[in-house]
Amino acid sequence: MDCDVTRAVQIVAGCSNANDPYAKLANPPLVEARLHTVTIVGDDAKLPADLQDAGYQPMNLAPNYPAADQVQGVLWGVPAAVAKEARVFTAHGKGPGVRYLDGPLPAAAPPGDAGVNRSFFRNVLGTDVPQLPEKVVLTEHARVQAWTYQVPNLVEMRRKLRAAAIPLVTEPVAITTSYLGDQKSMSLRAPDGAIVELVEFAAQ
Repeated sequence: MDCDVTRAVQIVAGCSNANDPYAKLANPPLVEARLHTVTIVGDDAKLPADLQDAGYQPMNLAPNYPAADQVQGVLWGVPAAVAKEARVFTAHGKGPGVRYLDGPLPAAAPPGDAGVNRSFFRNVLGTDVPQLPEKVVLTEHARVQAWTYQVPNLVEMRRKLRAAAIPLVTEPVAITTSYLGDQKSMSLRAPDGAIVELVEFAAQ
């Protein structure tokens, strides 16, 4: 990466970092992933109404099979009972959907190195560091728990992650959910502590 010496931020965070394993990946990115859903967890009772005021539409989904709730709880790092009550909101246009989990806030992860985090998203997933949609505002009672990315082939992605020695939170698993239908999912953790769920599913 070329560093612009006229910009102090890039000098500090954007230049080569000997402790950045993602900057050393061969032939990046490993995949061209697409952000599909932002999963928020918290006890902010107003947030679902605020999402609708911002133009998000709630989806009327049938309950999942209990086994799927258990698997999704593991994928997102929350209890199955919290995953079971997930509420999904769709955005207008091409923006990501929002999944709201009503439950206690997990302990916050310690802040990671911004440069390493940027390398992870760029060189592993082929994206910029994800940001909340502009109209989604969080209070201290809610935080992003997971970013769900769609990938074309989960098995191939697992092979690439293994070759690059990038650890997973969960191994690939096949489940059926009312939101995405038949899907294959696995999760890993970004350097900033956020869970990154990778999903392959047939519906677009």
